[in-house]
Amino acid sequence: MKRFALLIFVALLLAGFVERESKTSAQDKRNSSEVSLGARLFSDERFSTPRGDLPASCNHCHLFDEDPQGLRGYTDFLARSWVSFRLQDPRRDELRNSPTLFDVARMPRLHFDGEFSSLEELVKGTLAGRPMGWLPGEEQQAFAQARSVILSDRGTDGQTAESYREQFKKIYSVEVEKLSSDETMNLIARAISEFLRTLNTKRVSPYDKFLQANNLEAEPAAGEAPAVYADRLLKQISLLAAGKRLKLSAEFDPEALKGFEIFLRTEGRESAGNCVACHTPPLFTDFSFHNTGISQTEYDRVHGEGSFAALAIPEAARAVRPSAQFRETPVRNRPGAADLGHWNFVDIKASPLRRAGESEDRVLNRMIATFKTPTLRNLAYTPPYMHTGGYGSLESALMEILRLSAMARAGRVRSADEELKKINITEADIAPLLAFLNTLNEDLRLYPSPQGRARRRLYNQTTRGNRGVDHVAGATP
Repeated sequence: MKRFALLIFVALLLAGFVERESKTSAQDKRNSSEVSLGARLFSDERFSTPRGDLPASCNHCHLFDEDPQGLRGYTDFLARSWVSFRLQDPRRDELRNSPTLFDVARMPRLHFDGEFSSLEELVKGTLAGRPMGWLPGEEQQAFAQARSVILSDRGTDGQTAESYREQFKKIYSVEVEKLSSDETMNLIARAISEFLRTLNTKRVSPYDKFLQANNLEAEPAAGEAPAVYADRLLKQISLLAAGKRLKLSAEFDPEALKGFEIFLRTEGRESAGNCVACHTPPLFTDFSFHNTGISQTEYDRVHGEGSFAALAIPEAARAVRPSAQFRETPVRNRPGAADLGHWNFVDIKASPLRRAGESEDRVLNRMIATFKTPTLRNLAYTPPYMHTGGYGSLESALMEILRLSAMARAGRVRSADEELKKINITEADIAPLLAFLNTLNEDLRLYPSPQGRARRRLYNQTTRGNRGVDHVAGATP
């Protein structure tokens, strides 16, 4: 009798295990299908406005392996991505450079100015915004068109035999024809967001291998300030080197080590890059917002030295934010227009960036021309650099930071970040810093192509037909 009871108990355990495994397998399959759907939606240019002259998709500005010029880190080749020309808004360039999408799911605020607080918000704002050719006030038209695309699709894009309606029903158990435009867009945003959450760096760069070989911690401990972590790491490296136990390699050589030490050093009279203060490992960003003077540089190049310092910017009580005037590329015939970045979206009452005892006017003044710290991983795949796309090489970007740090110490950068003033490097430090930054690149050939050759073929067909060769600054596709 006991043996029979034991057999029943074991059978029940096995049945429960099989049931759990079956549910897990079904969930994994659904997640995989949702990611595939999101990747397909990411590449669909039918969401762009029919009133513009340039069909667009998320993929057009965030390339991976689609362009014959080479791999990209989910960015394009332009200083500022192209958008559809509209008579009401006659522009060709987007407001800013398209940032990488690697590790985007880890970022609490999205866009260089922190406009969005979730991937889903970002996707909806993009599909109904200027990147797709839509104008402010046309959001519901964009949502209605998105629903129409889902309903009319027949799965003939070379990527799947299933229509969107079939995919939505299989994954979300819904019939799209019974959904409103808003409900349909929510599901589109959900699918694309799930795809974006898979775009993570593998952290197998020469830098990562250097840390592993020497048993060095890859990130600050919980609650540890970046400067404290950096100082601890420098001491560990010094001890290993003194004991002749520091392991270098052909990919992470003495020049890269020297650059890493400059990167980590937060104080000193020379070779103190203070980079780690904002570009904190392991993703080399603090996810926060800083004014390094780049917007001022762009504005003054158009309007003359000192013009940004004299630009009239309203105080907290009078400021209407976000402001179209202060989310604009500087042009000669509009001297009051500038890009103030996070100034447009900071919550001056509840932002964690607000310091104890700080007035609303003071915090808003500090947010002038602040932009989110970009990651430094895989920079080889993401030029040009900075939110303006104004720097075609890492060397030129570093030289600009060197120049602006000196200006900040002299009080010549309006609302300059305090960390910018602490950068104390010379031109002699640029080469080792470049050597270190190059160790943060991974071989993207090892990364899977989200939709492979079918997507690449579609991209080449649409870009050749609609953008011509100038979309990559004169290069021939």
